[in-house]
Amino acid sequence: MPAESAPPTSAAAPATRPAARPRRLSGRRLWLLIGIVAGLTAVGVGVASRRVVKTANAAIPSVPVQQSEFVVSIVLKGGELEAIKAENITAPPVRGELKIVSLYPEGEQADVGALLVQFEQTEFQKRVTDAQQELEAARADLQKTQATQKADIARLESAIKDEDANLRLAQLQVERMAFEATIEKERAQIEARKAELSHTQALEKLEAQKIVNGAEIRKRELEISRRERDLERAQRELDATTIKAAKPGLVVYGKVWKGDRPEKVRVGDNVWGGVGVISLPDLTRMQVKTAVNEVDVDKLKKGQPVLIKLDALTEPTFHGTVSSIASLGRDKEGEKNVKVFDVVVEIQEQDPRLKPGMTAASEVIIETVPPRAPAAGDSTVRPASPEVAAQSQALPLSIPLDAVFEKDGKTVVYKIKGGQAVAQEVKLGRKNANHVIIEEGLKPDDRVALRDPTLVADDIAGTAKPADGAAPSPGKGP
Repeated sequence: MPAESAPPTSAAAPATRPAARPRRLSGRRLWLLIGIVAGLTAVGVGVASRRVVKTANAAIPSVPVQQSEFVVSIVLKGGELEAIKAENITAPPVRGELKIVSLYPEGEQADVGALLVQFEQTEFQKRVTDAQQELEAARADLQKTQATQKADIARLESAIKDEDANLRLAQLQVERMAFEATIEKERAQIEARKAELSHTQALEKLEAQKIVNGAEIRKRELEISRRERDLERAQRELDATTIKAAKPGLVVYGKVWKGDRPEKVRVGDNVWGGVGVISLPDLTRMQVKTAVNEVDVDKLKKGQPVLIKLDALTEPTFHGTVSSIASLGRDKEGEKNVKVFDVVVEIQEQDPRLKPGMTAASEVIIETVPPRAPAAGDSTVRPASPEVAAQSQALPLSIPLDAVFEKDGKTVVYKIKGGQAVAQEVKLGRKNANHVIIEEGLKPDDRVALRDPTLVADDIAGTAKPADGAAPSPGKGP
């Protein structure tokens, strides 16, 4: 069999083949390739966006919907504790100002007889000395007057005796002239009548002088009585500058106005009579003296329950009631354009930790939803019907105000459902400082986000718009 021969080789063909040239893509193929790249990019962005949204939803803080009694209240801060009853030590009602030179240490227990307040005594000692001298002078005037009057009376009595003698002689002369001539007899009778008249005048002058002397003595005695009263008053004022404890008690300093605000008294202060300097409070019954802004004063009523927290103690919470609300407002200290009304809250508990001067915040309970049942034993309140009683027991649903938002003119919350935050329109009810009642839109077992999830997604993804394409939230609800 003949062998196969190799294919003929062209003599002109070179020994080595040259490299192939790159071929150009047609327009159709180029656009196809661009579409494939864009599709892959879109898929990647979608996956990344879903991961961003899942991460954002996972990062949103949330809280469960609460179903409990809802309390509407007002918190009055800056209150100060004081005793309901206390023995008030005031500056004595004296003429002029009093300077404090000594005070019993505040916050310490004072025993009976302890020196509480000592005022400057120099001026009062001088008043006592002057009053003593004036009394002595008045007594000396009385003695002088009495001596002068005694001499005058003695002189008048002596004159009366002389007139008695003259009258007797004249009467004897008349008797002797009984048998004399008529003219001599008449002369003797005239002399006798003159003697009798002089005697009568002397007696009347003595009586008149006694009346004058009595009036003068009375005047001197009245002057002495007045000087004695002046001395007694000066002595009382001097004694009043030293104040000692009549009963034991905790010492609390009073306040006086210094400039535009009241401050506690201290050594060196000048005070007027009647100003409270120290009080010895009865610590078994305490109250909080606070104030409410004029905007909220109409919400307060006597008898409303109050929760009291001391600034110095985290626990416990004390209970009280509003006992009085001022009828007239006053300028708030440091803010003349702000009016406040004084409020007094009586504390129910007795606790040795309650001290006068401690500061406290008072939360006044304005309203509860549902309303609390009236206290037992109140015969003025009729029992509610079964329907009303059942309705009053329905506890409202509430969430924090931070969980409420405004979207496109609607009030919404973001309910957590299947790990995702879903917008839910709601109807709001009563609110307090931190929470609001949800009347429609949520159930007791729901959970709501505390932040707008669309804004959270923006922050994580770094995009200009929310993941769902909606406009950014304008902010929280009320």
